[in-house]
Amino acid sequence: MSAFLSHVDQQLAALKAKKLWRQRAISRPLPNALIERNGQVLLNFAGNDYLGLSQHPSLQKLEPQSVAGATASPLICGHHPLAHALEQELAQWSGFEESRLFVSGYQASLGVIPALVGPGDTILCDRLNHASLIDASRLSGARLRVYPHRDMERLDDLLSRPSTGFKLVISDSLFSMDGTLAPVDQLLDLCERHDALLYLDDAHGLGVLGENGRGAPECFLLSPAKRQRLVYLGTFGKAAGQGGAFVACSHALADWFTQSARSYVYSTGLAPAHCAALRTCLHLIKQAQPQRSLLNEHIQTLQTLGQDLPWGLVPSDTPIQNLLIGEIEPTLRLSELLLEQGIWAPAIRPPTVPRHQARLRLSLSAAHKRQDIEKLAQALHEAGHSLR
Repeated sequence: MSAFLSHVDQQLAALKAKKLWRQRAISRPLPNALIERNGQVLLNFAGNDYLGLSQHPSLQKLEPQSVAGATASPLICGHHPLAHALEQELAQWSGFEESRLFVSGYQASLGVIPALVGPGDTILCDRLNHASLIDASRLSGARLRVYPHRDMERLDDLLSRPSTGFKLVISDSLFSMDGTLAPVDQLLDLCERHDALLYLDDAHGLGVLGENGRGAPECFLLSPAKRQRLVYLGTFGKAAGQGGAFVACSHALADWFTQSARSYVYSTGLAPAHCAALRTCLHLIKQAQPQRSLLNEHIQTLQTLGQDLPWGLVPSDTPIQNLLIGEIEPTLRLSELLLEQGIWAPAIRPPTVPRHQARLRLSLSAAHKRQDIEKLAQALHEAGHSLR
């Protein structure tokens, strides 16, 4: 065996010993917030289908011209009329001049961030940003400065320091592991004061935040002038219940990304069938006020029923509810006890979260019923007694 393969075996064995080994399961989503996992049907509190749209019947009725095939970059012959129509609808709906479609949010960030800044420029990144934002920042070659989570005073200080080139602030809007909201209005105020741009990843906010589900820009009532300094990433892998992503911005920036975002230029475009499904999802999100209201009821129900749990249920008004356990072993055991009750809520461990911050990340959906939330709370209370 080669030295490298021996090294890999040692690293894998170390992960198992530390209880950090992660395994795939054969899974498929089912209606009513259920999931089939390795043949077992479970109540699902692990996905990001916040509005319950992934199983909507309308998605089975795609437009006749929405063929499944996709063969080329949008710049060669892969920019289908359905993709063009979707981009226009997304720009208008999100309140920006233009948008560009990407295969995923991860791919969008890997292309767009290095197109905005490079060596000689500076990136200022929230400490709890998603891995895709960190990877894209490193790929850009720009100087990377990290500020404490949502610490605007520290960010102001970092932006005030002398530097060459351009400045780009990068932040999630709704942080995927903690369920906290970035102060987007304050971020943009600082960007205006220090002549910086803001790249905002709204993966978990799109469809959920704002009166009409238009995400963080609507939630924070951002004016057209404010949006000129904003490059907005929305993804369809969460509330829309699909996959894919878009970047919304000014005309000039959209043209620039078309020329220089490598993951756009050199990637096969979205299949027409996928674009048709996303157009349907966008239509459903526009009409999803009842689902958003129900989702908010579920959030309040769990916060109320979980107040006296032996672990800390982090206060949050978002679908991302965190039960902080701390160490890996009890977190794994709690997840196993819930599984015995027919509930899927996997343990979240390092490196996804910092050391000593293992947790259950409970994702709520409008597809859940009130009795599902009550069942979860009861199972957590019973598990709390058995683990004492």
